[in-house]
Amino acid sequence: MRAELDERRTEWRRLTSSQLTHAVEAHQRFLKGDQRGLRADLSFVDLAEFDLSGLDLRRARLVGARFAYAKLARARFAAADLYGADLRMARLEGADLTGCDLRGACLRGADLSDAVLIDADLREGSLLRAAGGDLTGGESGPSPVELTRVTAHRAHFARAKMARAIALQTDFTDANLRSAHLVGADLRNAVLTGANLVETDLSTTNLSGATLRGSDLTGASWVGANFAGADLSGALVDAAAYEAVELTDTNLARADEAVLARLPEILSSHAAWVKTGGREGRRAELSRAVLIRQDLREAVLGAALMSYVILRDSDMAHAQLAMADLSFADLRGVKLAKSDLRGANLYRATLTGADLSSADLSPLELVDDRARRMPSKIERARLDGAMLRGASLRGARLVGASFAGADLRNVDLTGAVLRQASFAGALVDGARFEGADLRDATGLQPGS
Repeated sequence: MRAELDERRTEWRRLTSSQLTHAVEAHQRFLKGDQRGLRADLSFVDLAEFDLSGLDLRRARLVGARFAYAKLARARFAAADLYGADLRMARLEGADLTGCDLRGACLRGADLSDAVLIDADLREGSLLRAAGGDLTGGESGPSPVELTRVTAHRAHFARAKMARAIALQTDFTDANLRSAHLVGADLRNAVLTGANLVETDLSTTNLSGATLRGSDLTGASWVGANFAGADLSGALVDAAAYEAVELTDTNLARADEAVLARLPEILSSHAAWVKTGGREGRRAELSRAVLIRQDLREAVLGAALMSYVILRDSDMAHAQLAMADLSFADLRGVKLAKSDLRGANLYRATLTGADLSSADLSPLELVDDRARRMPSKIERARLDGAMLRGASLRGARLVGASFAGADLRNVDLTGAVLRQASFAGALVDGARFEGADLRDATGLQPGS
């Protein structure tokens, strides 16, 4: 590994452990306003492969510093100057880079999982170190930030400036890129599954071959963007998106009049299939169907195939949906009060504003030789602002689910798996959490 970092060695200086400790201690005094403190200036210092996990370098000057292969998990770099820094393959899990100047930096292959880069500046930049130590602009022109093959699961890039960034094959799964500025960025073959791209500027961005399954693109701008070969299955978009020339040849779900015309027949045939245990009728196949504002009250759709279906604003109160596959489904504003969703698959479904009051999402007891219990799968689902009052989610799998602003009063979450779930602003009075797995869950008040 060291051999890979030896080029242009004379441009960086290496600190001893004691020198680094002294600089960090003086910086801590600086942050506290102590007159004996001194702002850390580690510009062009070689800290490659150092273990700096949890270090507090807020507001530090780190221009051109080398952190390649360094361990920086949970490090605090808020408002630090990392202009032109070398962060290749750095371990930055959970690091705070809020408001950082990262112009011209290289983060190729770094791990930014759960890192915070709100308001960070990741635009182009250039560096040239003169003999006297002063910095001037590079003669070859500014270089874009390098984010190729970065792992950025659940990273927070809200309002980040990322124009013309290079992010080939970068994994932004579940990342928050809300209102980020990505004009002209190169995101070819990037993974943006479940990403928040609300009001993001994607104008002239290259997203060819990118995976955008279940991403939220509402309010986003994409004039001149390239979506060739991109996967938009289950992506949330505004109505105007269906008229956008940039999305004409994509796999974005579109209404099919033939399916709508046959819907009564499909429902009747499926009901017969359920009643006779498959001997009569036919299992409903409604995957990717667009069924907006449909009256499906008391519909019999148990075990129906409905992945990626769009049922926005439909009425499905009292519907039978046990074991139905609703993964990646768009269920925004759907009425599911008192519906039977036992054992249903709602992986990455969007239920924002849906009414699930008194719905049953408890495990389905399978009567067979093994006496199995099939829990409802609701991992990574969006339930923001949903009404779940009185619902049963006993034993449900809810890893990474978002309940921001949801009404969870008197909900039964006994034994539910709620790791990494978010409860910001949720109402939880009377909710039952006995035996629930709440590791890394956020937003719950003590005693909940």
